[in-house]
Amino acid sequence: MNVTIFGANSSIGKHLINLFIKGGHKVIAFVNKPGSIKLPPSNLKIIVGHAYDHALVRSAIEDADIVINAFKPDFKIFKNTNYYINNISNKTIIEEMVRLNKKRFITLSRLTNSSDTGNINPFIWTFLNKIQYKSYKDEFKSTLELLQKSDLDWTVLRIIRTAPSRKKGQYSYYKDQNIKLSPFVSNYNIACFLYDISIKNLFINEMPIISNKKSKK
Repeated sequence: MNVTIFGANSSIGKHLINLFIKGGHKVIAFVNKPGSIKLPPSNLKIIVGHAYDHALVRSAIEDADIVINAFKPDFKIFKNTNYYINNISNKTIIEEMVRLNKKRFITLSRLTNSSDTGNINPFIWTFLNKIQYKSYKDEFKSTLELLQKSDLDWTVLRIIRTAPSRKKGQYSYYKDQNIKLSPFVSNYNIACFLYDISIKNLFINEMPIISNKKSKK
């Protein structure tokens, strides 16, 4: 398959590149800083630019079977602003995918609704969602509206907070919020989950949640 990864120089993006390359797939890595990825193997192409550049985004996805936006939801495009590159790039990518009649799109979001946090400590939820992510929550609404109006086969992977540890194989994913969640998930596990749902074409038009803690049945 041909895969385009935006935010490919992020921690999640770098793990994704390795997973897809090892799986024998061709990857276009879209990065915003030259030299942020080491010399690539033959089946990796690097595009340097900004994900709000429509022409550049179009060229990056024109041959793609799967498009993944790996920009972390809390990464701001400019310091001291509330403009999140995850949401800005989502808008551009969605518009260009619709224009090119592409289908499969996967992106990330913060877990922004109190009803989705299950039995998580209410003080943690108040800090993360009401204070730290309030502007992100407001901005993501436009992304979700674009997705729901489109014909894309989209998936939004929701996370509470990322952690640097690998914790391979120690994550859970679910849609039921009536469980006790861990507030953390490793970048490596996020990448593994994104790779898995890409290959198996899972969670179409759904918004699964991922956490380092296994769900209780």
